[in-house]
Amino acid sequence: PLHVTPDVLIPRDDTCAVADLAIKQALFLDKDPRILDLCCGKSYLSFAIYYYFTRIRGCKVVMDCVDLKTDVIEFCDSVAKKLNYEGLHFMAGDIRAFQIRRTPDLTVSLHACDIATDIVLAKGIDSGSRVILSTPCCHHEMMHQLKPQGKPTDFLLEHSILKQKFADAATDALRCKVLQIMGYDVGAIELIDPEETPKNVLIRGVKRHQVSDKQLQQWKQEYKQICDLLGVKPYLAEQYHLL
Repeated sequence: PLHVTPDVLIPRDDTCAVADLAIKQALFLDKDPRILDLCCGKSYLSFAIYYYFTRIRGCKVVMDCVDLKTDVIEFCDSVAKKLNYEGLHFMAGDIRAFQIRRTPDLTVSLHACDIATDIVLAKGIDSGSRVILSTPCCHHEMMHQLKPQGKPTDFLLEHSILKQKFADAATDALRCKVLQIMGYDVGAIELIDPEETPKNVLIRGVKRHQVSDKQLQQWKQEYKQICDLLGVKPYLAEQYHLL
């Protein structure tokens, strides 16, 4: 019989969905991939991905997991040691200060709150990660920036719940555009049944070959026009000087 104790990690459906997608995306990666889990929290996703690569595919994995919460990181590190997961490393600290030792093949993040998602995406971009998978959470930044400006779009802000949904969608669409500008083929994917969780969008970026300067300039112009129309300055816009 299955015996569950407080030490057993039981992932939610959305965690399983991200793990499954990470596995599918990683099928083309190197034999011994380098993986990052940023804002890893309790690390259900980290353990699932590490188990698959090491136990199922027989890979020699180096996986770094970073989060601000020292107590959570210490717990996850103790679990990894009990399981003899020698390539699974946990570090407490700000992901912006984390020093990446080698270009990652895969960068993942599950429900990093507000601009923490942007910081994760920037870390993946700047490190040259071959694949980036991130599920955003709590889109506060744009919600606070959206104000009536006497423009035709002002009606979108009249009702709080609709303003929030619009801010969520616009934030993630602009994040996708930044990834595109910075060299990734991008998709936004519904993870699981929306009844399971409202945090149901995954942003996927896969490193691509170069595009023409004309195409790149068009994307940058589109990005700037939308930000100007909405009157917003997203974190990634300032990070990459896009406005």
